[in-house]
Amino acid sequence: MAKEAGDGPANERQRNKDRQETLDSSEILVTGRMVNDYVASDALTGTKNAALLMDTPSTVVVVSEELIEDRGLVRLDQALDTVSGAQPKAGYGGTQNFGTFLRGFDLGQVTLRDGFRDPGFYSLRNTANVERFEVLKGPASVLYGAINPGGIVNTITKQPKDEAHLDAVAILGSFDFYRAEIDAGTPLTQGINLRLNAAYEDSDSYRDLVESRSLFVAPAVSLQLGDKTRWLVRGEYTDSQFTWDIGLPRIANSLRVPVSRFLGEEDGINDVQSYFVSSLLEHDISSDWRIRQNISYSRTSGEYNLRSFYAVDADDRTVLRVAYDTDESQFGFIAQHEVIGDFRLAGIRNQFAAGLEHYTTGQEFAFEFQNLDNIDLFTPVYGAVAGDQFAFPLFSSDNDRDGTALYAQNLMHLSDSFKLLAGIRQEWIDNRDYDRLADAETRNNSDKATSPQIGLLFQPAENTSLFGSYSSSFTPSSARQADGTFLDPETGEQFEIGWKQVWLNGRITLSLAGFEITKSNVATPDPDNPAFNVQSGKQRSRGVEMDIAANPVPGLAITFAAAHIDAEVTEDSRFLIGAALPGAPKWSGSLWSRYRFEQGPLDGFTFGLGLFYSGKREALLRTQAAPADGFLLPSYTRLDAMVGYEKNGWRVQVNAGNLTNEKIYLLSGTALMPQASRNFAFRVGRSF
Repeated sequence: MAKEAGDGPANERQRNKDRQETLDSSEILVTGRMVNDYVASDALTGTKNAALLMDTPSTVVVVSEELIEDRGLVRLDQALDTVSGAQPKAGYGGTQNFGTFLRGFDLGQVTLRDGFRDPGFYSLRNTANVERFEVLKGPASVLYGAINPGGIVNTITKQPKDEAHLDAVAILGSFDFYRAEIDAGTPLTQGINLRLNAAYEDSDSYRDLVESRSLFVAPAVSLQLGDKTRWLVRGEYTDSQFTWDIGLPRIANSLRVPVSRFLGEEDGINDVQSYFVSSLLEHDISSDWRIRQNISYSRTSGEYNLRSFYAVDADDRTVLRVAYDTDESQFGFIAQHEVIGDFRLAGIRNQFAAGLEHYTTGQEFAFEFQNLDNIDLFTPVYGAVAGDQFAFPLFSSDNDRDGTALYAQNLMHLSDSFKLLAGIRQEWIDNRDYDRLADAETRNNSDKATSPQIGLLFQPAENTSLFGSYSSSFTPSSARQADGTFLDPETGEQFEIGWKQVWLNGRITLSLAGFEITKSNVATPDPDNPAFNVQSGKQRSRGVEMDIAANPVPGLAITFAAAHIDAEVTEDSRFLIGAALPGAPKWSGSLWSRYRFEQGPLDGFTFGLGLFYSGKREALLRTQAAPADGFLLPSYTRLDAMVGYEKNGWRVQVNAGNLTNEKIYLLSGTALMPQASRNFAFRVGRSF
């Protein structure tokens, strides 16, 4: 491929700068734009201002749409396999929500969706309308509020286009998996564009007696309201029925049974509906300044029929079970009023974002239960049936949280060589819990937190960035002390140094970072009164991570990730000092490579191959009283592959997962969730 005159790192970087400074004002800035195959040049998540990754003194990894399609992803828990230091976490009862461990810490199910906090515990999300994933490593409370210190994952969804398009895909896979997707859009009139993503899925499972069905519909409309105002409205609806399945007890014997072993009952079917709607309204005040109002509302509710274990007998094989019948729901409302600037002051370019945010979240549940017959871990006998009357109410609560925050962040281009990122957030939170059975308020307290951030980046050459940064986070605690007061929020702080490099005019990018994160104020059982907690815990994660994305020659795309992380307890009254945090392997990594033939007899063919490695990791946090009770989950090296062919708008693709038939386990609550054995998926798609 011939180079144009003047090509080189300096000229490429200048073109990127020019593009950043002359953005088309007709675009709503909710996604990054510069992505070439697997290689991204900018991201929105780290600054809310689509800054170049080479200019940002933090680590952001982008999982591109091309990579998602090549790997044939239809599950969110597979999305971060190519991101260093990320380990997936199983969802609530088998739901495919988005939990993860990042930089050694459990992030729970809290993620971002188009920049909005998405509670995630009950939420049902889908890959059908996903454009890309952006992963911000380390504490991120400055822009996103209460989160654990490992980082945050931002799912960027697809926007309407200004041209008509129609794409349809059908997928058939192992374990009687069937899925159909459609992506359609058209301009309705000048300045109004529509898009619809939809998917239907019907599947059995590699898990015995488990099945699921889901319908997903995601409409979006963009409106150009004059020359200076843009409005984007997006919605998502998911209707899902699935067998309740939390996996296996978190004991060593669970590693001895087949990954197909199911310990529930097939009548444990859940019927859940999930909604998400967002509005982004943006207006240009001038060529340098714009205001933005962001609003989102989400709700998930359903009838849950849980046939689940709660303990294992002393013989380590007799599993004690219970049947729950419960109505549960979760909602969240977020309103953000932001001012965004990209301006020069005293000759210094500033990429500035500031905002006022208010949010309300709530969770409601009402559990009734009855005992269910025990089941043997090694020789299960199914058929236990719960009675029609769940006469014993176990617990029923309403939990609400209101928060208000002010935040500001500025990326200053002090010179061609130095960039300074500084930010701060002040947040006030009110927590309320109400016990319906006792008809009493059990919690009514307030928390507040200040979260600063600062980072300095030095560019000794156009294609090299060196940086150091400090960032912080907080997470409100629901734990109570013996005197009845609630604990202060848990806090996190990170010190990070890093190196970013670009080669071949941006076709190869490297991100290498070393970090130390300390999580303080961790709630731990009170040694004098174990029914309550004290705030003596402290945990620390240290590590080095590397991410490489490359398109070195036409048709070839590569992503490589590697991490070495030590995550451990450093202070605690109950857990063993020096104990490794569960779910965090010391060594992990991945390599995915794809080659697309663009000429010759194999023109149109694509081949891909991936290796995914995780070292041994703790299944339990070991206690001081019984450190030997812990055990390790096995290491694994998973091999995936794909082959595809594309011609005249048709695309046929076969993806193979876990070809080496490795035993892989994810953590989930107090359980282990085995992952699928060797599996295949065949897809055929047509673009019109």
